[in-house]
Amino acid sequence: MFTSRQKYLLATFILLMAVDFAISSYGVLFLPGFTEANALFARFMAYPLTFIAVIGITKVLVITGIIAATIWFNRREREDNFWQGGNLLCSTAAVGMGMMMLVLVLGNLFFF
Repeated sequence: MFTSRQKYLLATFILLMAVDFAISSYGVLFLPGFTEANALFARFMAYPLTFIAVIGITKVLVITGIIAATIWFNRREREDNFWQGGNLLCSTAAVGMGMMMLVLVLGNLFFF
């Protein structure tokens, strides 16, 4: 179903999504000055439990979509091709989430 590289990248992506979820949940519950950078989710900040539910459901839907799309690509393309869609999707998801977390951490360390 998944190549070993895809399993590693998906696990990394899911771990980073979980860390981001934990940071957002902690921030909205315990830090009075916490703000959400994403304008789509910032409007739910007044209701912490709703905010946590919206963030959590959205993250689960994104993870499910990445997994479903990877399976779809794996069924339709050759596994040995480096540019195979499942490889690109998993790599982009893991690296993109990693960069977002890096910016989040560095931004909070140096600017706040």
